[in-house]
Amino acid sequence: MLAIASIEWLFGLLVLIVFTNRYVYGSILRLADRRTVKEHNVDPPEWPRVGIVVPVFCEGDSVLQTAESFAAIDYPRDKLRVLFIDDVSTDDTYAYLQQACAKHPWMDLTQNPHNMGKRLGIKNAVETMDVDLVMSVDSDVIVEPNVVRELTRHMYSTNADAVGGCVFVANAKETWLTRMQAVKYWIGYQFLKNVENAYSHVMCLSGCLTLYKREVLLDVDPELVSRTFLGDEVKYGEDRFLTRKIVERGYKTRLCFTARCFTKAPVNMGSYLNQQLRWRRSNMIDLITALPHLYKFNLFVLVHYLSMGALLFFYPLFLLAKTMELQFALPMIWHAAMVTCFAVCYEFSKHTLPEFAQTSGLWFIAMAAVFPVVYLTMTPLGMFTLGTTSWETRGASAGANEAGRGQMGDNVKSLGGTA
Repeated sequence: MLAIASIEWLFGLLVLIVFTNRYVYGSILRLADRRTVKEHNVDPPEWPRVGIVVPVFCEGDSVLQTAESFAAIDYPRDKLRVLFIDDVSTDDTYAYLQQACAKHPWMDLTQNPHNMGKRLGIKNAVETMDVDLVMSVDSDVIVEPNVVRELTRHMYSTNADAVGGCVFVANAKETWLTRMQAVKYWIGYQFLKNVENAYSHVMCLSGCLTLYKREVLLDVDPELVSRTFLGDEVKYGEDRFLTRKIVERGYKTRLCFTARCFTKAPVNMGSYLNQQLRWRRSNMIDLITALPHLYKFNLFVLVHYLSMGALLFFYPLFLLAKTMELQFALPMIWHAAMVTCFAVCYEFSKHTLPEFAQTSGLWFIAMAAVFPVVYLTMTPLGMFTLGTTSWETRGASAGANEAGRGQMGDNVKSLGGTA
């Protein structure tokens, strides 16, 4: 009983720290940071050369919608280059990429000599591209026309070295699970990175949409060549790993709230659990391998980072303790109250999103049951499978990739492109 009481006490302390950091201190910092950024948000003297790098593997015809969203980007065409990197797809993806590049001759296409993964594909492209800035974009997203200008302007105004955009769900209306995730993504970008952003110390910039200074990528390049954990190659969590290495070298990382892209969320529980398992492993390995470098982090971000990392391990223990006490329903009730508050916040703000990315905030109440169950199962499973080399989502079947494609095409049209 003493052990259970200790776990519950530590869990309560961690929750208090995380809540205060994320939702109180973080919100205050964001308001102050937003005013500062707005005052200094000006165009650079000259728009830099930007290369958009898109690693692709077995995405089928969805790459056509991605290419169309690039075609609608509002940026000097002579300063913009797009490079698709096919990682030896085993379906018809390469043919669709050829079709996209034939329609838009200013876009380029290359194919790796063998399947080498996203990290090495981007690395090789960065070394050969003659650009000032490199924008990483996932192959299943659509971007808004202003993303390059907004990211570039934000980088120039804040003197940042890497700037990420906000990621929202494109297939928000497809299933109950995508509706729930649509609200979750919105909350993630409204609340979860505010402390890190205020100190220009964002610890994870999404590979869906991030702009880097080319020289920064070249500087961290040696650490990206071979990434292992306990002797095994690690292929998941590459955007988190890259961002942390950039932070460790003293560079500034930021989040730009006015640059947005839209990605397809998992439509069924199997795909969702695979994603959550991959993210759990990524978070755990990131925390473990960061321990020797903690002195390089901003103090306020360090407190936030460590409390979140500790909560990752203590939360399943707390749930297990409540289960042993036959009180597992209590965490769900607490979560229900909290997610209801977030659902209300979403309802008041969802009008800022395109119609296709909107849903009812009520769907987020499902998170009250999903969140505890996922933490209780996926976190222990992630701990025991840290050495896996699987990326879970790579090599998805053609049938799985079909989900959401028709809606993605309509979404491109609504953002100003053509499908």
